[in-house]
Amino acid sequence: MSRGPIVVPPPLPGAVCDSAAVARRAPTRKQGLTAARNARAIVLFCLALRLGAAGVAGSEHADLPPSHSVQPKLAATGFAFAAGPAVNAAGELFVANYRELGTVGRIAADGTASVFCDLRTLVPLEGRTPQANGLKLDSQGRIIVADLGGGRLLRVADDGSQVEVLAERSEGKRFDNVHDIALDRQGNVFFTDPGESTAENPTGSVYRYDVRTGRTTLLATGLAYPSGIAVTPDQKQLCVAESRQYRVLIYDLTADGAAENQRVLADFPDETRGTFVGGKFDPDGMVFDAHGRLYVAMRRGGVVNVVDLRSGLLIRQYDAGGWRATNCHFHNGYLYTTVAAKEAVFRLKLGVEGFDYNGTLRATQDVP
Repeated sequence: MSRGPIVVPPPLPGAVCDSAAVARRAPTRKQGLTAARNARAIVLFCLALRLGAAGVAGSEHADLPPSHSVQPKLAATGFAFAAGPAVNAAGELFVANYRELGTVGRIAADGTASVFCDLRTLVPLEGRTPQANGLKLDSQGRIIVADLGGGRLLRVADDGSQVEVLAERSEGKRFDNVHDIALDRQGNVFFTDPGESTAENPTGSVYRYDVRTGRTTLLATGLAYPSGIAVTPDQKQLCVAESRQYRVLIYDLTADGAAENQRVLADFPDETRGTFVGGKFDPDGMVFDAHGRLYVAMRRGGVVNVVDLRSGLLIRQYDAGGWRATNCHFHNGYLYTTVAAKEAVFRLKLGVEGFDYNGTLRATQDVP
């Protein structure tokens, strides 16, 4: 292909057109090819660094089964909207909305299922219907509940007979729909309130409930549907799933309980790359394992993405058991997943333990 002539624009009024200078500035064909080769080399070098980092991250996690090598097994069914879940030291599985919206179900270690408590009768709310979503167990065996329907933070007694309202507003403003929760080692509760936020109208917020003072503090706002949330094992950072942006954010936690220095930990792929299935998959509930790796239930993807905390790289991906995977929790080497589309809980044998966020396993598990 022949090249067209280099067109030299006319000089500005009052300027002198130096044709020799223009010729010196005009790139030759050889210079253009050299620049293109240099640019391509830089791109390949950066890609190699990225792939090299992924390879190093992968080699550090050899204890994990390969992606998509674990078949989810049905653990329990019969949930109007499966969410939660939480497992106590005795192996009892607690899941939101057993049989009906507004309940918390208990699956005993022998497989016996029952309604543990009914939020609609224990803590009714005028004009709104309670509906459990995120669940966590505190160090005393009580269940902390994100009341999605009532927009409240609740605490259920260890026998299911009583429910306390821990918080329902901050600085006079009622919460919209408390979505998910996380606990730190002191028992303080971090929770998300996405409201009706979208990518175009990011109004979701993150709060912290101080278990000692009973005070609720706004940590972050202006988010596009914050949902899943988790405190890092070293207790120094907070991870939040920003669902409508298909990513996980991370904050530094200060000594006084504030969250600062918001940044992106992981941007999930919007297309399939190798063994990692990608798409517009919104991240939801999340949990850490004992080695500090973050497991994120991808709601529309029906998978669990595993993220390396230090690099932010996606290192594994597992089938969650079905579409609309809402959350996950570890117990005894298994990862339990709640799958709303199948009204069920599945479990995946990964052979790793979860991070002991409430301190009940502290004697046998070191904090990474």
